[in-house]
Amino acid sequence: MVNPRPLLLLTRPEASCEAFSKALPEETRDAVDILISPLLSIRVTGPLPSFDGITGLIFTSVNGLDAYMALGGRGLDVPVIAVGETTASAARAYGFHVDVAGGTADHLVQHVLDCGYSGGLMHLRGETAIGDIAARLTEAGVATSEAILYKQELEPFPSSVREALSQDRPVIAPVFSPRTAEHLARESVGLGDMAYAAISPAVANALPGGTTRRVRVAGAPNREGMVTLVAEMVAEAVALERRKRDL
Repeated sequence: MVNPRPLLLLTRPEASCEAFSKALPEETRDAVDILISPLLSIRVTGPLPSFDGITGLIFTSVNGLDAYMALGGRGLDVPVIAVGETTASAARAYGFHVDVAGGTADHLVQHVLDCGYSGGLMHLRGETAIGDIAARLTEAGVATSEAILYKQELEPFPSSVREALSQDRPVIAPVFSPRTAEHLARESVGLGDMAYAAISPAVANALPGGTTRRVRVAGAPNREGMVTLVAEMVAEAVALERRKRDL
């Protein structure tokens, strides 16, 4: 009997899932079945704030940039401080001058302090965010405001996805935020033995304690780190299934 191929479960908003899938090595994509089932939907809410006196914009996700543009935002003559390279690439595509931090909220806060920004910054974000960036920077002496441009609404797995996840096959789930990790764990109860690729220790810690042995953390908190980790996990799952077949 032919053993099943691993299933790669992608749960970010559709565009982010497609971009991550395309970033994977060809041999990884060829070795798995990819299932896209967003657990978060993005609803742009706005409004755009006043940017009078603002000397720099902070973005911690592509969703924030997309919401800014959807609300009629334009390229301002101020730098964009992007949390990591994925967000930075999107900002450059929109025509911004970009300063890139190290991939996490902690990295971004330290980067702003190390670079000597004097204040007048604004963090444009979703309703749910981690890191308390504006408050931490302001407390450290760099006046930073924030504005909520969109909501991230939790979505359940449809019945077809639950059926696919109930099959006797390896499932690998990349996870990019603590909120998604918690929701994914709830939605996956009783659906089989899932392995998780977490972008950071904070995301790994948001998963239930019983999943610890099935969680791996990316070597770098960015898309490149996650691509490397997922490729490794897929290769290991394929090798394990091959050994089972040869028994």
